Amino acid sequence: MSFSTDIAESVANQLARFVTLNRHQLAGQAANLDFWLDQVRNALAAIDGYGVRFVRMTAAQEQYTATHETTEFAFGADHHIGARAAPPRRVPERELQKARRALVEAAAAFLHRCRDDDLISDAQLGEALGALGAERG
Repeated sequence: MSFSTDIAESVANQLARFVTLNRHQLAGQAANLDFWLDQVRNALAAIDGYGVRFVRMTAAQEQYTATHETTEFAFGADHHIGARAAPPRRVPERELQKARRALVEAAAAFLHRCRDDDLISDAQLGEALGALGAERG
């Protein structure tokens, strides 16, 4: 897992839990809808920006390794392995997209539950779903 998928999973899990709340508890979370939608957008931005950040990180590590002739160090031992430092491993695109889908689905379920319990209007539901790129369904 990566930070991007971890944060998306954390927010998705929280929103999925909200769908199971009693109405009075859900009302408390709906009162903070802007906050939760900001969390969703932040997690989506982390996923969507992963590729650019990964390229930047890889380039910086490669430059540092070349400039400083960096080699791998064996943790727990007091010596270098001698091999050139390995490049970072990219999080597979399928994992990023899976986390993105799960997050949008959890957000949509939360929004629909809020609308079903008359805590937000149809217009608020449509606007929020549209902003997240989710189906109105």
